[in-house]
Amino acid sequence: MEKTMKMFEVSGKFIQKGNERKFAKKIEAQTEFAAAEKTMALFGSNYKIKRRHVFIEELKEAKKE
Repeated sequence: MEKTMKMFEVSGKFIQKGNERKFAKKIEAQTEFAAAEKTMALFGSNYKIKRRHVFIEELKEAKKE
């Protein structure tokens, strides 16, 4: 049984070296929770930012292209 992946638009802000910066990303995931987790994991692995420094302000389903 194959689960369908949805596209989500995630936006918010993060703190890096004391500076607050905004971000907007498109994430492919099955649920909103999974999209939020994937966003935090990507910031951690790519930029070494802790989850407590990532603030998701908006998470909505986008049309898949």
